[in-house]
Amino acid sequence: MKPLMSEKISVEMTPEEVRSWHKNRKQKNSDENDMRTPKAVFDSINARFGPFTLDAAASEENALCDRYYDIDMDSLEQKWEGKVWCNPPYSSKTSHGIKPFVKKAFDSVQNGDAEIVVLLIRPTNCETLMWHDWIFPHASHLIFFKGRLDFTGPAHVKGGASRWPSVSVVFSNSPWQGAGGKQVLCMDSKGNWLSEQYWDNDILKLALTNGVEATGQYHDEKFVVFRGSTANKEPRSSWRMTEQRWRDELLKQGAIVEDGSHLRFTRDVTFNSPSAAASLIRACSSNGRKLWVRV
Repeated sequence: MKPLMSEKISVEMTPEEVRSWHKNRKQKNSDENDMRTPKAVFDSINARFGPFTLDAAASEENALCDRYYDIDMDSLEQKWEGKVWCNPPYSSKTSHGIKPFVKKAFDSVQNGDAEIVVLLIRPTNCETLMWHDWIFPHASHLIFFKGRLDFTGPAHVKGGASRWPSVSVVFSNSPWQGAGGKQVLCMDSKGNWLSEQYWDNDILKLALTNGVEATGQYHDEKFVVFRGSTANKEPRSSWRMTEQRWRDELLKQGAIVEDGSHLRFTRDVTFNSPSAAASLIRACSSNGRKLWVRV
């Protein structure tokens, strides 16, 4: 419910209009998109996941970052970089709806353009591909709100919160990203954090055609490779020396040992990221976010 319109509209509802909106199924200006995220809510999310460098769906009147894309720039055709905030337009007046913004957020993090993208959307139609192909498998955090948010801005309706519930979806390039677990946060409509929980982390596997096979799991924002996993013995010439030195240290400690044509983990080993773990398994620089898959 936001951005994409810049004309200011002065709107107030009488108490009778507020009480009857359920009957009419629509508030005044519910089809408008120039709605601003409540400042307290944005400030709390910005403090935790920011500082945001781009507001990807805004207008001059409601932009929350110095850099923003408005309707004339067409955010979906622009590059999303850095730490991105996006409260996309909700109403049916737009030609594309929320789905392309979710896909853009997912793609921008996957291809490395954006470090993190936080969306504020409606938690509706959870049976759709948008949720099952992008959000559920790949979001690192979900933020659910207790109560309906009271969006402000040029089309704000005095005395009435949003008709719809809201949820924030976070796509991140951090170790949280992808198949290994998810953090579920709760916030009230005033921006106060209420709780945080963790979904169980899945066991992940990385298997190579030469018989090397490793299993692991995200844990406390790190990645753990399990005892018994195997790894390539011969490093490729492109492998970074810093990672080779880390492997040499693990060999010295006995955490990994030679086992025929491969190396074998004698204990669980914690890595800073899934990519660092995948690089040691393959003995070359690797993108762990794409290589580790659910068992």
